[in-house]
Amino acid sequence: MTVELAGGNQRVQRMRRLARDRDLRQAEGRYVVEGPMLVEQALHAGLDLEQLLVPVSAAHDGIVVAAEAAGVPCGIVEDGVFDGITSTRSAQPAIAEVCEHHVDGGDLTSGGGTLLILAEVSDPGNAGTLVRTAEAFGVDGVVFAGGVDPYNPKVVRSAAGSTFRVPFAVASGDEVVPVVIAALAEAGYSCWATVPDGGVTPEEVPVDRPVAVLLGNEPRGLAPEVIAACDGTLSVPTVGQVESLNVAAAGAVLLYGLQQVAGR
Repeated sequence: MTVELAGGNQRVQRMRRLARDRDLRQAEGRYVVEGPMLVEQALHAGLDLEQLLVPVSAAHDGIVVAAEAAGVPCGIVEDGVFDGITSTRSAQPAIAEVCEHHVDGGDLTSGGGTLLILAEVSDPGNAGTLVRTAEAFGVDGVVFAGGVDPYNPKVVRSAAGSTFRVPFAVASGDEVVPVVIAALAEAGYSCWATVPDGGVTPEEVPVDRPVAVLLGNEPRGLAPEVIAACDGTLSVPTVGQVESLNVAAAGAVLLYGLQQVAGR
Protein backbone atom coordinates (compact mmCIF):
# COMPACT_ATOMS: atom_id res chain seq x y z
CA MET A 1 0.00 0.00 0.00
CA THR A 2 1.27 3.46 -0.93
CA VAL A 3 0.31 6.58 1.02
CA GLU A 4 1.26 10.25 0.86
CA LEU A 5 3.23 11.47 3.87
CA ALA A 6 3.95 14.96 5.19
CA GLY A 7 7.44 16.05 6.14
CA GLY A 8 6.61 15.88 9.86
CA ASN A 9 5.31 12.33 9.67
CA GLN A 10 6.97 9.92 12.11
CA ARG A 11 7.95 7.53 9.32
CA VAL A 12 9.70 10.34 7.46
CA GLN A 13 11.48 11.61 10.58
CA ARG A 14 12.57 8.10 11.49
CA MET A 15 14.10 7.52 8.07
CA ARG A 16 16.00 10.80 8.30
CA ARG A 17 17.44 9.85 11.69
CA LEU A 18 18.41 6.33 10.60
CA ALA A 19 20.43 7.81 7.75
CA ARG A 20 22.48 9.89 10.19
CA ASP A 21 22.48 8.30 13.65
CA ARG A 22 24.69 5.25 14.26
CA ASP A 23 23.42 4.83 17.82
CA LEU A 24 19.82 4.68 16.60
CA ARG A 25 20.72 2.13 13.93
CA GLN A 26 22.37 -0.09 16.52
CA ALA A 27 19.55 0.30 19.04
CA GLU A 28 16.80 -0.39 16.50
CA GLY A 29 18.59 -2.97 14.36
CA ARG A 30 17.57 -1.02 11.26
CA TYR A 31 19.43 0.97 8.60
CA VAL A 32 18.74 2.71 5.29
CA VAL A 33 19.43 1.69 1.70
CA GLU A 34 19.46 4.57 -0.78
CA GLY A 35 18.77 4.46 -4.51
CA PRO A 36 16.41 2.39 -6.68
CA MET A 37 19.12 -0.01 -7.86
CA LEU A 38 20.31 -0.83 -4.35
CA VAL A 39 16.76 -1.13 -3.02
CA GLU A 40 15.97 -3.53 -5.85
CA GLN A 41 19.08 -5.58 -5.01
CA ALA A 42 18.03 -5.67 -1.36
CA LEU A 43 14.63 -7.04 -2.41
CA HIS A 44 16.24 -9.67 -4.63
CA ALA A 45 18.58 -10.66 -1.78
CA GLY A 46 15.56 -11.41 0.37
CA LEU A 47 16.28 -8.78 3.01
CA ASP A 48 13.47 -7.56 5.26
CA LEU A 49 12.37 -4.09 4.16
CA GLU A 50 10.28 -2.20 6.71
CA GLN A 51 9.28 0.68 4.44
CA LEU A 52 10.14 2.54 1.24
CA LEU A 53 9.96 6.29 0.70
CA VAL A 54 10.10 7.98 -2.70
CA PRO A 55 9.60 11.57 -3.90
CA VAL A 56 6.46 12.53 -5.80
CA SER A 57 8.48 12.65 -9.02
CA ALA A 58 9.24 8.92 -8.66
CA ALA A 59 5.83 7.79 -7.43
CA HIS A 60 5.24 5.62 -10.49
CA ASP A 61 8.74 4.20 -10.85
CA GLY A 62 9.35 0.49 -11.10
CA ILE A 63 10.89 0.25 -7.63
CA VAL A 64 7.56 1.26 -6.09
CA VAL A 65 5.78 -1.46 -8.05
CA ALA A 66 8.41 -4.02 -6.97
CA ALA A 67 8.21 -2.99 -3.32
CA GLU A 68 4.42 -3.11 -3.30
CA ALA A 69 4.52 -6.57 -4.86
CA ALA A 70 6.80 -7.67 -2.01
CA GLY A 71 4.38 -6.28 0.57
CA VAL A 72 6.61 -3.37 1.61
CA PRO A 73 4.72 -0.27 2.88
CA CYS A 74 5.48 2.65 0.54
CA GLY A 75 5.27 6.36 1.24
CA ILE A 76 5.36 9.35 -1.10
CA VAL A 77 6.74 12.71 0.03
CA GLU A 78 7.29 16.05 -1.67
CA ASP A 79 10.57 16.25 -3.57
CA GLY A 80 11.95 18.94 -1.26
CA VAL A 81 11.14 16.87 1.81
CA PHE A 82 12.76 13.80 0.27
CA ASP A 83 15.99 15.69 -0.41
CA GLY A 84 16.23 16.36 3.33
CA ILE A 85 15.88 12.69 4.24
CA THR A 86 18.78 11.16 2.35
CA SER A 87 22.43 11.32 3.38
CA THR A 88 23.70 12.58 0.00
CA ARG A 89 23.52 15.95 -1.70
CA SER A 90 22.40 14.35 -4.95
CA ALA A 91 19.51 12.28 -3.69
CA GLN A 92 18.63 8.97 -5.34
CA PRO A 93 14.82 8.76 -5.73
CA ALA A 94 14.23 5.91 -3.27
CA ILE A 95 15.20 5.14 0.31
CA ALA A 96 14.29 2.01 2.24
CA GLU A 97 14.41 1.06 5.90
CA VAL A 98 15.99 -2.39 6.13
CA CYS A 99 16.53 -4.82 9.01
CA GLU A 100 20.14 -5.54 9.94
CA HIS A 101 21.39 -8.88 8.68
CA HIS A 102 24.93 -9.51 9.91
CA VAL A 103 25.80 -13.00 11.11
CA ASP A 104 27.54 -14.45 14.15
CA GLY A 105 31.30 -14.79 13.83
CA GLY A 106 31.05 -18.52 14.40
CA ASP A 107 28.89 -18.84 11.31
CA LEU A 108 31.71 -17.35 9.22
CA THR A 109 34.46 -19.60 10.54
CA SER A 110 32.46 -22.83 10.47
CA GLY A 111 32.77 -23.09 6.69
CA GLY A 112 36.56 -22.78 6.64
CA GLY A 113 36.61 -20.28 3.77
CA THR A 114 38.81 -17.23 3.21
CA LEU A 115 37.91 -14.27 5.44
CA LEU A 116 38.70 -10.56 5.26
CA ILE A 117 39.10 -8.76 8.59
CA LEU A 118 38.66 -4.99 8.55
CA ALA A 119 40.65 -4.11 11.66
CA GLU A 120 39.42 -0.67 12.75
CA VAL A 121 39.11 0.54 9.15
CA SER A 122 37.49 3.94 9.63
CA ASP A 123 36.71 5.30 6.17
CA PRO A 124 33.24 4.17 5.02
CA GLY A 125 34.09 4.47 1.34
CA ASN A 126 37.10 2.20 1.72
CA ALA A 127 35.16 -0.28 3.85
CA GLY A 128 32.35 -0.56 1.32
CA THR A 129 34.79 -0.90 -1.56
CA LEU A 130 36.58 -3.70 0.29
CA VAL A 131 33.35 -5.66 0.78
CA ARG A 132 32.65 -5.27 -2.93
CA THR A 133 36.20 -6.42 -3.70
CA ALA A 134 35.78 -9.37 -1.35
CA GLU A 135 32.76 -10.53 -3.31
CA ALA A 136 34.56 -10.07 -6.63
CA PHE A 137 37.47 -12.28 -5.56
CA GLY A 138 35.53 -15.04 -3.86
CA VAL A 139 36.09 -14.18 -0.20
CA ASP A 140 33.68 -16.14 1.95
CA GLY A 141 33.04 -13.56 4.65
CA VAL A 142 34.05 -10.23 6.17
CA VAL A 143 34.51 -9.22 9.81
CA PHE A 144 34.14 -5.57 10.82
CA ALA A 145 36.42 -5.48 13.88
CA GLY A 146 35.90 -2.01 15.34
CA GLY A 147 36.05 1.10 13.18
CA VAL A 148 33.30 2.07 10.78
CA ASP A 149 29.65 1.07 11.10
CA PRO A 150 28.94 -1.47 8.32
CA TYR A 151 25.44 0.01 8.06
CA ASN A 152 26.70 3.55 7.45
CA PRO A 153 24.94 4.73 4.26
CA LYS A 154 28.27 5.43 2.55
CA VAL A 155 29.49 1.90 3.29
CA VAL A 156 26.30 0.50 1.79
CA ARG A 157 26.57 2.70 -1.31
CA SER A 158 30.27 1.96 -1.85
CA ALA A 159 29.66 -1.77 -1.55
CA ALA A 160 27.15 -1.52 -4.42
CA GLY A 161 25.01 -4.37 -3.12
CA SER A 162 27.81 -6.64 -1.89
CA THR A 163 26.84 -6.18 1.77
CA PHE A 164 23.54 -7.87 0.87
CA ARG A 165 25.31 -10.96 -0.48
CA VAL A 166 28.62 -11.35 1.36
CA PRO A 167 28.11 -12.66 4.91
CA PHE A 168 29.66 -10.33 7.46
CA ALA A 169 30.04 -10.24 11.22
CA VAL A 170 30.47 -7.24 13.51
CA ALA A 171 32.90 -7.36 16.44
CA SER A 172 33.27 -4.62 19.04
CA GLY A 173 34.56 -4.00 22.54
CA ASP A 174 37.95 -3.57 24.19
CA GLU A 175 40.94 -5.09 22.39
CA VAL A 176 38.56 -6.16 19.65
CA VAL A 177 41.18 -7.06 17.03
CA PRO A 178 43.29 -9.35 19.28
CA VAL A 179 40.07 -11.02 20.43
CA VAL A 180 39.10 -11.66 16.80
CA ILE A 181 42.55 -13.08 16.01
CA ALA A 182 42.36 -15.43 18.99
CA ALA A 183 38.92 -16.64 17.90
CA LEU A 184 40.15 -17.23 14.36
CA ALA A 185 43.18 -19.17 15.59
CA GLU A 186 40.93 -21.34 17.75
CA ALA A 187 38.80 -22.03 14.67
CA GLY A 188 41.88 -23.26 12.78
CA TYR A 189 42.63 -20.15 10.72
CA SER A 190 46.02 -18.73 9.84
CA CYS A 191 45.94 -14.94 10.20
CA TRP A 192 47.94 -12.68 7.91
CA ALA A 193 48.58 -9.03 8.71
CA THR A 194 49.02 -6.61 5.82
CA VAL A 195 52.05 -4.33 6.14
CA PRO A 196 53.55 -1.76 3.72
CA ASP A 197 56.69 -3.81 3.05
CA GLY A 198 58.63 -6.83 4.19
CA GLY A 199 55.77 -9.31 4.06
CA VAL A 200 55.30 -12.27 1.77
CA THR A 201 53.27 -12.09 -1.43
CA PRO A 202 49.88 -13.83 -1.65
CA GLU A 203 51.48 -16.57 -3.74
CA GLU A 204 53.66 -17.50 -0.75
CA VAL A 205 50.81 -17.94 1.74
CA PRO A 206 50.37 -21.60 2.75
CA VAL A 207 46.95 -22.98 1.90
CA ASP A 208 46.96 -25.97 4.26
CA ARG A 209 44.68 -23.99 6.61
CA PRO A 210 41.90 -21.49 5.98
CA VAL A 211 43.23 -17.94 5.66
CA ALA A 212 42.14 -14.66 7.24
CA VAL A 213 43.61 -11.41 5.89
CA LEU A 214 43.74 -8.38 8.18
CA LEU A 215 43.65 -4.85 6.79
CA GLY A 216 44.24 -1.98 9.19
CA ASN A 217 43.18 1.58 9.87
CA GLU A 218 44.03 3.94 7.00
CA PRO A 219 46.46 6.36 8.65
CA ARG A 220 47.98 3.99 11.22
CA GLY A 221 47.77 0.50 9.77
CA LEU A 222 47.78 -2.47 12.12
CA ALA A 223 49.13 -2.09 15.65
CA PRO A 224 52.46 -3.84 16.39
CA GLU A 225 50.81 -6.19 18.88
CA VAL A 226 48.22 -7.17 16.26
CA ILE A 227 50.93 -7.92 13.70
CA ALA A 228 52.83 -9.97 16.29
CA ALA A 229 49.71 -12.02 17.06
CA CYS A 230 49.31 -13.05 13.41
CA ASP A 231 50.93 -16.02 11.69
CA GLY A 232 52.71 -13.84 9.16
CA THR A 233 52.66 -10.61 7.18
CA LEU A 234 51.51 -9.82 3.65
CA SER A 235 52.72 -6.99 1.42
CA VAL A 236 52.07 -5.67 -2.07
CA PRO A 237 55.36 -5.35 -3.99
CA THR A 238 55.65 -1.83 -5.42
CA VAL A 239 58.19 0.12 -7.44
CA GLY A 240 59.06 3.78 -7.49
CA GLN A 241 58.78 6.07 -4.48
CA VAL A 242 55.30 5.04 -3.32
CA GLU A 243 55.48 4.13 0.36
CA SER A 244 52.13 2.35 0.54
CA LEU A 245 48.82 1.89 -1.23
CA ASN A 246 45.37 3.03 -0.16
CA VAL A 247 43.85 0.26 1.97
CA ALA A 248 41.17 -0.51 -0.62
CA ALA A 249 43.74 -0.73 -3.42
CA ALA A 250 46.06 -2.93 -1.37
CA GLY A 251 43.15 -5.16 -0.41
CA ALA A 252 42.17 -5.63 -4.04
CA VAL A 253 45.67 -6.71 -5.06
CA LEU A 254 46.07 -9.09 -2.12
CA LEU A 255 42.65 -10.70 -2.47
CA TYR A 256 43.16 -11.19 -6.19
CA GLY A 257 46.49 -12.87 -5.46
CA LEU A 258 44.92 -15.17 -2.89
CA GLN A 259 42.17 -16.08 -5.35
CA GLN A 260 44.81 -17.14 -7.86
CA VAL A 261 46.52 -19.29 -5.22
CA ALA A 262 43.25 -20.94 -4.23
CA GLY A 263 42.47 -21.65 -7.88
CA ARG A 264 45.70 -23.53 -8.52
